[in-house]
Amino acid sequence: MTDSTDTASPDGDIIHLLPEFLANQIAAGEVVQRPESAVKELVENACDAGATSVTVVVRGAGKSLIHIIDNGRGMSRADVAMSVKRHATSKIRTPEDLERIATLGFRGEALASIAAVALLEIRSRRTDDDAGWKLLSEPLKPETIEPYSAETGTQVIVRNLFYNVPARKKFLKSDLTEFRYISETMLKLALSRPDIRFVFYDGDTLIFDAPPSDIRGRVESLFGEQTAAGIIPVDYSATNIGVSGYVGQPHLAKQSRAGQFLFLNNRPIVSRSLSHAVFLSFEHLIDKNNHPFYVLNLTLDPSKVDVNVHPQKHEVKFDDERGAYNAIHAAVSEALSRTNLIPELQFRNQTAEQPFEKVQIGAARNDYAVVNRITGEIIEPARNETHPPGKFQNHEKSGNLPESYHLPDFGRNVVGKQEQTAFDTLFGHDAPSNEQEQILSSELPPESMPMWQLHNKYIFVQSPKGVIIIDQHNAHERVLYERALRRMNKEFRASQELLFPAKASFSTGETALITEIDEDLRALGYDFDITPNGEAIIKGVPSDVRAGTEEKSLREVIEQYEEYSRIRHSDKRDNLAASFACKSAVKTGEYLERDEMRKLAADLFACDTPYVCPHGRPVILDFSLTEFDRRFGRTS
Repeated sequence: MTDSTDTASPDGDIIHLLPEFLANQIAAGEVVQRPESAVKELVENACDAGATSVTVVVRGAGKSLIHIIDNGRGMSRADVAMSVKRHATSKIRTPEDLERIATLGFRGEALASIAAVALLEIRSRRTDDDAGWKLLSEPLKPETIEPYSAETGTQVIVRNLFYNVPARKKFLKSDLTEFRYISETMLKLALSRPDIRFVFYDGDTLIFDAPPSDIRGRVESLFGEQTAAGIIPVDYSATNIGVSGYVGQPHLAKQSRAGQFLFLNNRPIVSRSLSHAVFLSFEHLIDKNNHPFYVLNLTLDPSKVDVNVHPQKHEVKFDDERGAYNAIHAAVSEALSRTNLIPELQFRNQTAEQPFEKVQIGAARNDYAVVNRITGEIIEPARNETHPPGKFQNHEKSGNLPESYHLPDFGRNVVGKQEQTAFDTLFGHDAPSNEQEQILSSELPPESMPMWQLHNKYIFVQSPKGVIIIDQHNAHERVLYERALRRMNKEFRASQELLFPAKASFSTGETALITEIDEDLRALGYDFDITPNGEAIIKGVPSDVRAGTEEKSLREVIEQYEEYSRIRHSDKRDNLAASFACKSAVKTGEYLERDEMRKLAADLFACDTPYVCPHGRPVILDFSLTEFDRRFGRTS
């Protein structure tokens, strides 16, 4: 079989071997996709070398410098020279070794791949050697090795990553985003090996210094005392499988998956099925849009799992995925039951009645799959039809929605065909007149007009021509959303200074995210300082934040923003405004005084688009007195 481009050539044969440097660059694209990939591979090698202390220093988010220092076994001169060759490894010698991989870095391509796209320096010395060795490597040039007075262990220095591959460098994100990726990976690595000291620097700034400890101590050193105080131990064993670690109590659940860490034999992994097993144990304890905090390690015979199914080794394949799912579910459920958070047999009947569930498995709003709640098996993908990005925003600007348009709500239709038909049968389908729209947008009922609250959820306002029904939460979201956008566009500032500053602790990933949107947060009304250990000293908040919720407000806005960044097709300011509005708005079930209802209605009718909330849910229903008369058979 020949390639489709196999045409007559004056040179004769057209198939040839790639030059070694070009083949190395292609291999590097699989293993080293960004600075975070290089950090991960090098730290894993340090752990496999028996290090008890690993220091990581990055500059320019790893683009200009990555410096890894460990106190492991070190290498001889021959080992240093061999380490940068393709397919060179100390961890696999026979086919049987490949079947029972117990190390982290095993592919034998990391250093060779990094050397193909960066300036690489290795310094290493073994304990019994009088001197160490230094290797300097530059693409397309022979390596140089010379004696060096090194400390015991190995140092790997990577400079100017992707300097000779401009196309790859071009597609890297901003320094703040790339540093956030590195921070999240360092968190996972530090949690996977609590017996090793991890020190992490961003330039000259210490991000964290986590001394050797048990898992609980490592959680406390990375996430703070409040998180550590709210975690529940997990210790479960079954035939050939064990689960250990901690899960967070319900109050630690977040709207993002930033607090979820899963390990297999101390290797960080990603598994949608096993993550769902954890969530299933929490499904009656937390909101369906929240995600529980957990740090769990699954112990399994290495021969029963394939860790070589993903170039970065994130995903693994189990011989018995059903057994792993059941073990995770049983372990977490047992831990929660032991803490008296759930009754022992809560899930059996419901699972038997409905074993299948549609679960969002990706960042996209329409990325769903059908999951067997008993086994965790992903049965089939189920794409949920949604409207293309931007369609809602275009109609929102005009304040009118076309008749055929169904308001999107994160991947599901709020008003389906059946509901629409029932609505039309009861109330007809008369489009509002221009006169009615004018009343909605510009006229408020006089003070004497009745206004009341239904079940602390809906506000009924008697208007000159009928009644207006307002969803209080959706309405307040719209008000706060437009207000937040105006603040970030520098139209006005409304911040309240705190008499006593509040404190909030954030992970390194969350701190990097705060830094990324620092300017917009301050324009929104937040005034804070970030300490070197990731603690936020909050000195001011937007005027819409209720007293006593300052720390909670900033934390929830960051968590919601992180989630919206993945599922909403909008710019940063729009996502931040929607996050603030969602978390600061009046909640369903809150009692409002008449003055509060009137103020909310006034603010809503002053909005540019009062008809829908930032997520596309309806805010206002307008029923005319004429329609009531017609339905009750009145002729006048």
